[in-house]
Amino acid sequence: MRPTFVRPTSWRGWLVLMGFVSVILAGIWPVIGWVNQAVLVAGMPKLLVWSYVVLLSCSLVMWLGNLLIGERGDD
Repeated sequence: MRPTFVRPTSWRGWLVLMGFVSVILAGIWPVIGWVNQAVLVAGMPKLLVWSYVVLLSCSLVMWLGNLLIGERGDD
């Protein structure tokens, strides 16, 4: 059986992969434990603000990946 993981071949692919890995690492338990404090940021709990940052970062990385690696053809 052949492996299904494909490594990036360009700097653009590596950039997008590092973006996805950083977003995933920002949303796992040890980081959430550091952020989960009884502190208000802009009137919202710090954890809520952090979750918004992670969601917006995920959208930004997906947009960047689509822009850098997406199909170059005009439809």
